[in-house]
Amino acid sequence: MGIKEQIAAKTAELKALKAKIEANDADAIAQGEALQTEIQDLQKQLKQMEAKARLINFIGVEKANDTGDEAPAAKSLGEHFVNHLKNQQVEGKNIRVYAPEFKSSSDVQKTPTATGVDAYATTFDRNVVTGARVPLVIRELFGAETISGSTLVYLVEGAMEGAPAVTAEGAKKPQVHFADPTKKTVSLKKVAEFIKESDEYIHDYAFLATAINGRLLYNLALTEQNMLVYDLLHTDGIQSDSTHWTAATKAAELADLILGAAMDIQEESGFAANAFAIHPKDWYGLLIGKDNDDRYYGGGYFGSQDARTVWGLTPCVTTAVNQGEIIVGAWKTCASVVQSGGVSVDATNSDVDDFQKNLMTIRAEERLALAVRRPKGFKVITKGAGGATGATGA
Repeated sequence: MGIKEQIAAKTAELKALKAKIEANDADAIAQGEALQTEIQDLQKQLKQMEAKARLINFIGVEKANDTGDEAPAAKSLGEHFVNHLKNQQVEGKNIRVYAPEFKSSSDVQKTPTATGVDAYATTFDRNVVTGARVPLVIRELFGAETISGSTLVYLVEGAMEGAPAVTAEGAKKPQVHFADPTKKTVSLKKVAEFIKESDEYIHDYAFLATAINGRLLYNLALTEQNMLVYDLLHTDGIQSDSTHWTAATKAAELADLILGAAMDIQEESGFAANAFAIHPKDWYGLLIGKDNDDRYYGGGYFGSQDARTVWGLTPCVTTAVNQGEIIVGAWKTCASVVQSGGVSVDATNSDVDDFQKNLMTIRAEERLALAVRRPKGFKVITKGAGGATGATGA
């Protein structure tokens, strides 16, 4: 039990004796005086520990600035975390870093060591060859909001009853009435993960920053991306079409379906579609589409792929959507990612038996949700039965 917990416990015991002390119970008075002495001693110990912690923390900050220059600003969340780790090496202190903006198992990552005679003649590359990194592009399509609580409630306008009309002078005017709005509730979801590192790994600051930025945060964002797509596709009221796209559909015909979806969005929601999310293999089917003269619709393989659009809609090519599924939408105007705070990184050496094993647990987490205020602003084109490949090239 820590000192603060001991003080709280002793104080509770003393409060429990209040009635007996007021009744001049000699035993209660003696016991109360003993508890008072213990509490005062514990409070003195706590003040000494806090003064020591402040002094150590001050020394750490001064060490970072002993040249007279300010420490360089962190360029990433990983560097930001490491800077705090350097300056807050206080026993029992929990380090917490907030910033907007893996090996996922119980194994502990340790700094690799070279052994044997060959170690003296070998250059050891500290960079870790990572696995494939999926582009994180979906979240950028949506709008962004921040709330202070954990739940967002918003109102959706009811249907209009009646309509304005041209009326003659002195004639009765038509009434227009809007039905009661519908209340929608969105609760934030917490996405989190943690890794365990050895003390040797933790004090290799450059390596630690890379691990946080390149692994921990990437995996967190990848999970969030998949969650956003799933939540969007499972939103009531979004438009869909699963009848016109088949294995026999040609590239030009699929492009027409994308335009048709954009027009449906304009008609049903009143907002113009601006982008569509598509699987790489389905995008490939569009890229290789040719006309009757064997010319590529998109300009061919020497054309720039970066600025390419389809009917003015920006393609978002990602494996976050399933093959055979295209999501067309007025993304920013019809839905937004709601979050509370930003990504937080916590570290402690007191998880389970970390202290005994010289380990530190590092956890990253974020709270967010998708609020689709205008479901009609999205339309999903799904490939029907008869094949799983993209559109045919011709």
